[in-house]
Amino acid sequence: MAEEYDLVIIGGGPGGLAAAIYAARFSLKTIIIAKELGGMIAKTHLVENYPGFKKISGQELTNKLVDHVKEYKVEIKQDEVSKLVKKQDNFELITRNKESYFAKTVLIATGTQVRHLNIPGEKEFFNKGVSYCATCLPPNESIISNSSIKEIKEINPLDRILTIDGTYQEIDGFTKRDYFGELISIKPRFFNEPVQLTPNHPVLTLNIKKGQGKNYWKNFKFTKPKWIKANELTTKEAVLYPIIKEVKNIDKIKISDYVDVEVLNSLAKPKRTTQTSNSIPNEIKVDSDFLHLIGYYVAEGTSYKHMLSFSFNKKETKYIADVKAILKKTFKLSPKIEKQDNVCKITIYSKPIADLFRKFFGKYAHAKKIPHWIMILPVNKQKELIKGLWRGDGCTREKDFCYTTSSRQLAYQLRDLLLRQKIIPSLQIRITKSLNKKENEIYGRRIYFKHNKYHISIGGQFLGKLSKILGVKHPKINKRKKIAKHAWIHNNFAILPIREIKKVKYSGKVLNIATNKNNTYIAKNFIVHNCDGPLFRDKIVGVVGGSDSAAKEALLLSEYAKKVYIIYRKEKIRAEPINTKRVKANKKIEIINNTNITEIKGDKFINKVILDNPYKNSKEFPLEGLFIEVGSVPISYLVKDLGVKLNEKGEINIDKNSKTNIPGIYAAGDVTCCQYKQAIIAVAEGVNAVFSAYMYIKSKQ
Repeated sequence: MAEEYDLVIIGGGPGGLAAAIYAARFSLKTIIIAKELGGMIAKTHLVENYPGFKKISGQELTNKLVDHVKEYKVEIKQDEVSKLVKKQDNFELITRNKESYFAKTVLIATGTQVRHLNIPGEKEFFNKGVSYCATCLPPNESIISNSSIKEIKEINPLDRILTIDGTYQEIDGFTKRDYFGELISIKPRFFNEPVQLTPNHPVLTLNIKKGQGKNYWKNFKFTKPKWIKANELTTKEAVLYPIIKEVKNIDKIKISDYVDVEVLNSLAKPKRTTQTSNSIPNEIKVDSDFLHLIGYYVAEGTSYKHMLSFSFNKKETKYIADVKAILKKTFKLSPKIEKQDNVCKITIYSKPIADLFRKFFGKYAHAKKIPHWIMILPVNKQKELIKGLWRGDGCTREKDFCYTTSSRQLAYQLRDLLLRQKIIPSLQIRITKSLNKKENEIYGRRIYFKHNKYHISIGGQFLGKLSKILGVKHPKINKRKKIAKHAWIHNNFAILPIREIKKVKYSGKVLNIATNKNNTYIAKNFIVHNCDGPLFRDKIVGVVGGSDSAAKEALLLSEYAKKVYIIYRKEKIRAEPINTKRVKANKKIEIINNTNITEIKGDKFINKVILDNPYKNSKEFPLEGLFIEVGSVPISYLVKDLGVKLNEKGEINIDKNSKTNIPGIYAAGDVTCCQYKQAIIAVAEGVNAVFSAYMYIKSKQ
């Protein structure tokens, strides 16, 4: 039997949250059912008119209200009410998740949703010049740039970033703003580091339809990918990571193109020579031997001023012989072999080679890397690199293959190399604090870890593929009877179910980048949408609407655009006086009044709109971007069948005590007929509703 409450609050905006606080104070058994907490106010960048706070972000204000509600231990359910019906003595509410609740009274605080123009071209040009919102990441969050992982604060205009279709695209601009509130932390399966982003940031997701009965682990199907805001995601969704598609084959490189050498008769030597200086072939073939050598070096090598060396266990005779042969074949030099205890060290003396390897691949273990040109070599060539890497720092464990490195950059690059082989690796991190908890010794000497350790492991359905690449058959392959699948390769994406979602408090700068093509980038582990503002740098853009939100949007865009037009259907914009003054004082902003847009046109991107009134003798008005801020639509569909009276806008009619015409049903916030849509008014209406509900319940006793 469903539980009965004195009051069920539908909606988690300021009105609903304030009502919950007062309901608890009146000892009413209360529950909030909301798809998300905060409502429209949570999406507001800056709130300057809420008493007691000179400046506060909408998300931070939401957090304070939610914390206050939790102090009173009011139950909060993240769900969406799909049906509300009147019973004999109470009301029944049924949610999207098929949960049922009974209530003596109900408060409708569902707020509003973004209003669209509903004109030709609006849907077609969404994300192609038509935009609705802004999104961001904290400065320390990482993205994939030039085949490397890089913090967004370190990105520069010359970087190229990985986008939705697996290609690298140029950056078109940056945004930076202050943010106070919660970030959403999302951790997918396999890729262990969580990604943090602002609640409104769209993430590309899909759902997985699993097989039935004995085919549970087979016949997986995937829904069409769609964009979902970070704060609306659940662990039922999966995120997508693109597999790198760019391919550029390089058969040979010249040492002289990368390091300072003298070249004579196709031989390279240092410009400052000594008696021990060697001349080496200037041209190096990028073949399987050279790629093996790179793998060995990245895993086990180091370089000094004039020398390149590799260290192996003395029992690894096969690998020692391989490195010796490749060095002699490639550089025409005989390496020096030194053995001490269990270590065999292979060294060649050549400044050009040492400089080349240090430039391309790094010097120390924690800074090892793979250059972009190798990351986009053909897949078959990259197999040889993977083989060399694994021979150095890889191992075979009971259930999987594992590679360990202290280089974060290398770990993520190896992940992307394996994805190109249609292998999804698991990337786990062990931080130095936990590594140093237990004593570690080598030959009786205490070892302290200065850097995190990254473990790249491959097992399950991908075990056989890596076995073929390494030429080592894993012993588990013949023993297992079935293979469980927890991630998939589909349409050039890695499909990764979401494992964990958390909320993290944050105060500081947040950043975003814009790409002129694909409008996306990779936030470390999955695809997110980019920001639109910088895409319109030095362009002509329009903002539709006359509200305070429209004025704020125009002011923000004026920082990038050449010209901003506010196009409004009435005589005067209705922004707050302070923002009206700011708009009129801004030389980049012009207001076109008494005008509607009837159609959006363009080719691949918006290039003009059609107006209902001519501007400068023409109804065709050239625009390179359009931001829509035309208000919102009340979410009042739940009460229509109950006979609750609505006005012509679809808003719920209430009296001064927040009562509707149906006893026991109350409303508060932007969903009501109140002219002024402000958080402070929603709070007052919510409090009024609780007083009314309390008196109603008391009268029935």
